[in-house]
Amino acid sequence: MRFKDGSTLQQIAYGKGRIFWAAYPVELAEGTQAAADLYAYIAGKLGITPMFELQSPLTQGVLVYPIELQNSVLYVLVSDSSDDAKVDLRDTLTGTRLTLPLASQHAALAVIGKQEKSVVAKYGF
Repeated sequence: MRFKDGSTLQQIAYGKGRIFWAAYPVELAEGTQAAADLYAYIAGKLGITPMFELQSPLTQGVLVYPIELQNSVLYVLVSDSSDDAKVDLRDTLTGTRLTLPLASQHAALAVIGKQEKSVVAKYGF
């Protein structure tokens, strides 16, 4: 399946925004890499920068969800993997490195203080 011009991704202007339309449902691909690559490409086109930089690849089945708060950044980490994982990332807002073991089928929380530029609270590791 392709669009009339032969492409597999279209960008459509809509009001003040843009719609990105993929010819294939990448979320149904085997594994998550196709969706991750597409989302990263679109985020780059929109000028959206990641809130963290991975220092080593994540184990498949591990989700890292950062939430910026007034005085801190909350990291929610969840493992759906059957294997333990090592998380190693750098928060781009504070420059703080977050390294932790994440047990399989478990979750962890980390709070990085914006002023302290360090982990000020943690749970699950």
